[in-house]
Amino acid sequence: MIQFNINKKLSVLIAVSLGFVSLGNAQQALTLAAAKEFAVKNAFQVKSKTFDSQVAKLQTEELLAIGLPQVNGSIQYQNFIDRPTSILPGDFFGRPGQNVAVQFGVPQTLTAGISASQLLFDGSWLVGLQASRGYAALQSKNIAKSEIEVKRSTEEAYHLAVIAQESISLLTASRDLLKSNVDHMKAMKAEGFVETQDVEQLTLSLNELDARIRNAETQANIAKTLLKFTIGMNVEEEITLADNSKTILESFNAQLVQSQFNPDNLIDNQIIKDGLALQKLSEKNQKARLLPNMAAFYSLQRQAQRQEFNFFDGSQPWYPTQIWGLSMNVPILSGGAKMKSIQKAGVEVKRMEETLAFSTNAAKLEYQVGMAEYMNATQNVDLAMQSYTLAASILEKTQIKFAQGTSSSFELSRQTSQLLQAQVSLIQARLSLMNAQTRLSKSLNAL
Repeated sequence: MIQFNINKKLSVLIAVSLGFVSLGNAQQALTLAAAKEFAVKNAFQVKSKTFDSQVAKLQTEELLAIGLPQVNGSIQYQNFIDRPTSILPGDFFGRPGQNVAVQFGVPQTLTAGISASQLLFDGSWLVGLQASRGYAALQSKNIAKSEIEVKRSTEEAYHLAVIAQESISLLTASRDLLKSNVDHMKAMKAEGFVETQDVEQLTLSLNELDARIRNAETQANIAKTLLKFTIGMNVEEEITLADNSKTILESFNAQLVQSQFNPDNLIDNQIIKDGLALQKLSEKNQKARLLPNMAAFYSLQRQAQRQEFNFFDGSQPWYPTQIWGLSMNVPILSGGAKMKSIQKAGVEVKRMEETLAFSTNAAKLEYQVGMAEYMNATQNVDLAMQSYTLAASILEKTQIKFAQGTSSSFELSRQTSQLLQAQVSLIQARLSLMNAQTRLSKSLNAL
């Protein structure tokens, strides 16, 4: 009977370690895929980049409006409390040798007008319009990058939460096994088959395991809170996890290992290439400032001059003024400042070219490291699982020997601790493998 109970409890431990134990109510559970989808829609990083993209689009439209016809209306009312006085020679008024003060105009004037202008040519504006459209496209890529980053963060947070939860399951199953041993030990002590020290030794191990379980529960709650924060969910929401380490590891696309690495597919390199294009446009813009710009204008004004405020009297005249023309500004001399601006823009282009080369090399390194970590983590999980199975088998045999009186309580406690350590190693190996899968997927732009 003793051996049957031991085997049953160890089978529970093995099942938990393999990821077959249910970890929550499926109706209320959150899968990893659902968590990533939620994060893409609600995470702060993605929302922030979306706002940047909207601003960039509006900036493009704002710059485009500068090249469209500009029309303005104006109205001006003047009431001369004291009209301007001019001094004229008295000869005009039959007063030789005297100056005569005269006032011209009327005290009440109202001027209404409309003016229009149209930009005909401005090389800097044309290049700026190209740049603004490129900047808007760049912001769209930044949204895609933020989505990739938040997916990676979500996966890592979900992995941590899953491992923390499975740690509780493993430790709880181990505690049940150890508690059974303690109860059995107490029964043997009552019959005089074992000493008090044997019971105390196992009870000490049980107390240590209880402390581990409490710590694991705290870590699991923290991990869930971190997951909710990462995906943009209210941290007060209650969630359960639908996936476990087994389902996550099995869902990994193993074909990625055979994929060809192409740095051009990476969003970071695409963003840098767009940045390089913008820097080239910046250099082109500085050169365009050496070109003249031309605009057309038109203006129509009507003015009423009255002795009294009777501007709404339709029988009184309004005097029109109408004009149109062309204007051209030609840069001639700037003290060399514009040439320096062109040279400075050229230096920024070279800097961006070097940045692209560096990013490409860094991406290759990230891929190689990700592949090496994945292969190493895969082997570590296999070894950790073997070690765990061996530790469970050793503990089972030790329990049988202890029940037969051929093994000490110290040896039983030591083998129990060895199993717990094997559990910890297995959990850590799984977490490393899941994170290695995430890193490899990101390096291949497959998140």
